[in-house]
Amino acid sequence: RRLYAYGPLQEACVLRDPGYRPLIPLGRWDSFLFPDGPKFMEYNTDGTAGWHYTTALTALWREWAGLPPQTSPLTGRLLDTILYCFRQWDRRGIERPRIAIVDWAEVGTRGDQDGIAAAFTAAGYPTTVEDPRALRLEAGRLVGSAGPIDAVYRRLVSEEAFHRAEEIRPFLDAHLEGAACSVGSFRTDPAWSKTLFVLLSDPAFSYLWPDTLKPHIEASIPWTREVRPGLTSFKGEEGDMGDLLLSRRGEFILKPTRGYEGRGVILGSLTADAEWREAVMGALERGDTLVQEMLRPAPVPLEQGQSGYLQAGEYVLLGRLAGFLVRTSATPLIAPEYPERYCPVGVEVPWSAEDTARRWSKT
Repeated sequence: RRLYAYGPLQEACVLRDPGYRPLIPLGRWDSFLFPDGPKFMEYNTDGTAGWHYTTALTALWREWAGLPPQTSPLTGRLLDTILYCFRQWDRRGIERPRIAIVDWAEVGTRGDQDGIAAAFTAAGYPTTVEDPRALRLEAGRLVGSAGPIDAVYRRLVSEEAFHRAEEIRPFLDAHLEGAACSVGSFRTDPAWSKTLFVLLSDPAFSYLWPDTLKPHIEASIPWTREVRPGLTSFKGEEGDMGDLLLSRRGEFILKPTRGYEGRGVILGSLTADAEWREAVMGALERGDTLVQEMLRPAPVPLEQGQSGYLQAGEYVLLGRLAGFLVRTSATPLIAPEYPERYCPVGVEVPWSAEDTARRWSKT
């Protein structure tokens, strides 16, 4: 709890049981690919985007290539996951729940959300995209623009939700009261925070993980530490955290622990000395930043003789790999100031809600 430092309202929302299992029904890892496998850089469990984008782009590519449509598009798998969670939560026997995708009206990913809503509605589950500021709590029900809401697919990023809590208090109260089934509930917050990577990487927390898991963590998670005054070890050498970051800046990347969309990420090799020093000193003082080893994936050839970096986003639904979001970028960094391009996905990953349901019923 010291690492996460939640306020009282957020902690109460995190501790509220969503009424289904698994507690993290959907999310997306972001990784770079290396010869020995993927190295994971981010884990998105709230506001997870791109479901419609990759589904639509892949459908266009398959049509262009003369291939049949996907048998199980990613947006359909997302709907199956939401319904799987809802069936566990529901006590009223609702056959076709009304779904709300909840996020600020002005977000840049509104097109992705509109596409998902259209796909869900076409499948027979009426879905609207709702701004949390406009939602109401009436007689124990969450109510939106089209009436009572049965299930919420939350795209609203937690950090913004609790920073602007007074603007959306009925929505937060509805979560605390269980007024609707919240998929992507606030219970996932400890996982999407980059603090998760500290817990996975720092030997101080190795007692949390079984010995059988530790080799896999070491193979797939980069060296990650809190930025705080004191000693640390890196590649077998022990030294002062500040001195290490300043003397070897080309080997590190700084990330806000509660950052999202690549905001505030600073790569040492792409930053001037003075700017890097200021960032390190500020991080040491504030205690809200982590540092990761900067891994360097091999560039891949792109169009017109250019090269770039391949980012693989691994969608996980009900604990199993369900699809990919693939992007290319000019730099080995996922951040708004460095443009990236979406790519179609040529492989359809085997996945079904029925198989995962059997898995979770056993556990």
